[in-house]
Amino acid sequence: MSLDHLIVKPANEAQSQEAIHRDAAYWGDRVGITVDEYLKTFAVFEQGAFARDGKLKIWVLAPEDDPETTNFYASCQILTREVLTLQSGQKSPRSSYGHGITSVLVPPKYRGNGYAKRFMSLMHSALAPHRYPNSLKVPQAVENPSTVSILYSIIGDYYARCTPAAGQSGWNIQKSFDTTWSPSSALGSRENLPPIEFLRETDIAAVLDSDDSNIGSDLVKLQKQDPTKTYFAFVPAAPLNEFSVILGKIVMEARGATELSWGARIPGTNNFMTWVFYGIENIQLIVTRLRATAESFPLLLGAALQTARDTKCENVEIWNVPDELKTIAAETGGETTERMDELAGFKWYGQESNSQIDNTEVVWALEERYGWC
Repeated sequence: MSLDHLIVKPANEAQSQEAIHRDAAYWGDRVGITVDEYLKTFAVFEQGAFARDGKLKIWVLAPEDDPETTNFYASCQILTREVLTLQSGQKSPRSSYGHGITSVLVPPKYRGNGYAKRFMSLMHSALAPHRYPNSLKVPQAVENPSTVSILYSIIGDYYARCTPAAGQSGWNIQKSFDTTWSPSSALGSRENLPPIEFLRETDIAAVLDSDDSNIGSDLVKLQKQDPTKTYFAFVPAAPLNEFSVILGKIVMEARGATELSWGARIPGTNNFMTWVFYGIENIQLIVTRLRATAESFPLLLGAALQTARDTKCENVEIWNVPDELKTIAAETGGETTERMDELAGFKWYGQESNSQIDNTEVVWALEERYGWC
């Protein structure tokens, strides 16, 4: 099929079911689960706070002369989420909509024909019609136009080449770092230290909700360090965090572990750490959100390490440890490396049709695990 005769559209019901089954066969095989297990997992995801009320949609690349066919060439899932942005010159952050892209898939029989690049290049017009209108190839756009879209790439910088137009950028990769600790790391005595409260799953949403109001201040703080940049972060955090919690529950229930902690906090302060469990054979404890000081960080990390030992996790991992905690992270045994998979990519659109801000002028703040999809 010629690339010039393809369109991008929201999937109809039959196309959605076909896309989900394709995902089940491909992604299920990659992580070692059956098609039925994947389908059951997806049904659980559809009920998550991050997906309900139309926030999760499947989009397809289809022939323009048969747009409703189930023999489409590519598919992906789009997650609508709220985003807080602070542009250069603005004094306070503004709220709008952003989107997460996941499960981009071209079936093996259709690969090598340029379908993936065409699909993702046209998706810019679906996500940001105010910037890249294209009613012929993208007859329908998302309900809430995107200020910024993000994805996590397992194929390097490929998506940076999926551009909306000549001379434009695609999803540029933002350099990210993982810091990992062995569960056996020793952090010293806890004598005369503040108490730690472990968090149940039912506690997590309230803890994250209470911290959302601080994220605007985080952006303002970053702006003071470099006022030439534009900053964005996804808020509220709790619905997005649920994505990884659901996956973690499935992982741990398969191992027979049900009574789990999902974070820790220091009572009487706003210092906390939330985490999830991730992996198939070798399980990691991955921190999803962190709010800590130099004094509280070792205490919260100690709680994570204790949980990792109790649940026999391979390691504890934190994405992009804040600058003010990096020295302590190293002193407590953390090893930091640049992330080489699940690369964080984003495309900035802005809210104005004539936005001149380029990806190179934008920073994805709080690129922590809670926003992963």
